[in-house]
Amino acid sequence: MKSKKMKDITNEEHKDNSALYGIIIVARLSSSRLPQKNIMPLVGKPMIEHLIDRVGQSKKSPKIIIATSDEKSDDQLEELANKKGILCYRGSLNNVMQRIVSAAQKFNVKNIIEILGDNPLVHGNLIDDVIDVFERERCDYAATATKEYDQIPKSVAKFSVGVRVQIYPTRIGEKFHNFPEYINNEEKHPCSFIFDNSDKFSVHFLEADNNWKFLNKPDLNFAVNYPKNFKFVKNIFEALYTQNPYFSISDMFRYLETNQELYELLGPE
Repeated sequence: MKSKKMKDITNEEHKDNSALYGIIIVARLSSSRLPQKNIMPLVGKPMIEHLIDRVGQSKKSPKIIIATSDEKSDDQLEELANKKGILCYRGSLNNVMQRIVSAAQKFNVKNIIEILGDNPLVHGNLIDDVIDVFERERCDYAATATKEYDQIPKSVAKFSVGVRVQIYPTRIGEKFHNFPEYINNEEKHPCSFIFDNSDKFSVHFLEADNNWKFLNKPDLNFAVNYPKNFKFVKNIFEALYTQNPYFSISDMFRYLETNQELYELLGPE
């Protein structure tokens, strides 16, 4: 449980600070495949701190929240949030959708921008482009198109896995109670009930074309799930961070053009 000695970042000064969008980073330190991956060091900072800085480059969503569990094992994530001056919500370890929605409710977020803590390469400019889709289509759910979505036609240009951005209204997220088969289902993403039911919810995707055509590599996976994946991002950050702490995803691909041996570090063991 949360230590009583910690500064409570969920204090009065934030209660009336409503936001049209809030970036909610979903993270925990009890991963079975790579424990404590979110705080493993990259060029002197925990991996999730780099993610916070990168998504903070969004021009449309300044509010950032870490949504973690209320288990003692996640105390360090709250400490990190306090240090960074961002918000932290602690809730259910297993009911991730409940945790996400409760975080949005606590901090008066109208629209949730869900980011996974093990996707350290997500950048604010990608978030802003998905917001553009969400606003243009006035939909219930917008995301980067990837092969993880069975309903997307093969003809659609898809992003690599591991840089996913998902946006949906908090009022839609609150409907997860109506889909009990998805609750605590480890085979499903927390908000799968939305995009799996396109007959009930309007769903749209940002395609990997135009400015994002270079990311039309659907079989690549940049998520950090295994030790070799962390070795990949460690190589990337050590090469690019000193030149630009907020290096773009396209900067990374330019680096990979001359360091293609790093591709072997992607994907599962």
